[in-house]
Amino acid sequence: MKRNFLCLAAALGLFAGLSSCKDFLTTEPSGSLPTERVQKEFSLLQPALRGVYDGLQGSSSSTSYYGGLFLISGDVRGDDMQCPTTGSRGNDYYHMSFDQTTMYGPWYKAYGVIRRANRLISMCQNLQPKATTDAQKQEVGNALAQAKAVRALVHFDLVRLYAKPYPYSNNGAMLGIPLVLSVPENKSMPGRSTVKEVYDQIIKDFTEALSSGMLEETSYGYLSSSAVKALLARVYLYMGTPEGNTEALRLSKEVIDGGKYALATQLAEYKQIWSEASSKEMIFSIVNFDSKDWSDREGFAYILSVYGYYNALITKKFYDEMMEDPNDIRWNVLWASKGTKAAGAVQNLPGTNEDMKLFIGKYPGKAAFKDMRTNDIPVIRLAEVYLNAAEAAFKLGNTAQALSYLNVIVKRANPAKSVASGDLTLNRILQERAKELVGEGHRFYDLMRNGLRCERFYDGKPGWHVPLTEASRSFDHTYFRTLLPIPKSELDANATLAGQQNPGY
Repeated sequence: MKRNFLCLAAALGLFAGLSSCKDFLTTEPSGSLPTERVQKEFSLLQPALRGVYDGLQGSSSSTSYYGGLFLISGDVRGDDMQCPTTGSRGNDYYHMSFDQTTMYGPWYKAYGVIRRANRLISMCQNLQPKATTDAQKQEVGNALAQAKAVRALVHFDLVRLYAKPYPYSNNGAMLGIPLVLSVPENKSMPGRSTVKEVYDQIIKDFTEALSSGMLEETSYGYLSSSAVKALLARVYLYMGTPEGNTEALRLSKEVIDGGKYALATQLAEYKQIWSEASSKEMIFSIVNFDSKDWSDREGFAYILSVYGYYNALITKKFYDEMMEDPNDIRWNVLWASKGTKAAGAVQNLPGTNEDMKLFIGKYPGKAAFKDMRTNDIPVIRLAEVYLNAAEAAFKLGNTAQALSYLNVIVKRANPAKSVASGDLTLNRILQERAKELVGEGHRFYDLMRNGLRCERFYDGKPGWHVPLTEASRSFDHTYFRTLLPIPKSELDANATLAGQQNPGY
């Protein structure tokens, strides 16, 4: 399926028009409608679907979700990346200095995407009885399945940002986030559902998308059945229950054994995993086709690049862990600052120099365009699926299976290395996740959902960290700032939510 993007403004305009058109959402039988009108309704389906994906990405003026700071925030709140310079994009996340009046972007951006998905779902449900050809039925069914899958993904992102990790939520009884499952009326004021209710709905949406049989097995820039299975496995893994781990392992195994994707093993291929459409390892990414999709320098690739804003880099802890194996293939997507503007950023870090590979180089942009802003935005790839399977199998007590999946990633990093059964621990699996997924937004959540402390000082010393508050130097999921605050403007506008702010804010 070829995907050509509309600009965000056009997508917003389209959806505003659709949501205000009462005639479009009627339940008139298709037989009573003129053929021309039915054809016009079907012609709006693909633009509406593109608008949903454009919402996930964001734009140069909307940088709080996947296209901007969302992935970065999952790294710099952990112990493997940092924002060392004053004014860095991501500083609020790194310092954990946000409050309910300053941290509002993720909430509104994510719920904006959910509203788009819900409008598309309503559109598809209206069009289904009017679809008379197999092609129309497939098109409507595919769009409906994708809309449900996107809604599930966004609800999952929101519950990770604003609610306790499932294993520490009193069996899911603690407050999660508002579930928005329809096009809301202006007076709608939903309150927070429980964590369990949110996870149940996420699983329901992903499962219905899969069971529809309408998703393609693979798809560049769209959610496919393989991508939905992989993402659903991630959701189950985050639950941390025996049933969740069982399902995470089952679904991960299906993706791996399906043979639709393969790990990159050759160096040239490996270095292109995150940027080129030809990668056989990337299961789902949000696609940029050219620099017009991202019109300035606020995209996450530019924020990280030594040729851009170089606003985040790895920590001394992570560097020392990488130095345990100088032949690790993953050194090839860490960049040194020598010869770039980023060289100045390491001058004040004790014990560093411009030859040290301290910056994330996974996102150079597509080679054809020679512009880092064109880089696709990674959501899930096969390496994570192997690691999800390894963690789930370990937690289920299946050591042999866990070791088998883990060593696939270890040996890809260096064929001369492997993990022995006696050395297999949860921390060893999480260490491999950290090395493999750095710069992709996972480390903070991996620590929090497993009840581990985030130690941002190194052996009791700052390492390369700039001054942090005592509470932000070492914390676990009990620290109130591990959850984002619900924006005050939302609390003021929604009486139901007014008494449901996260504690501490």
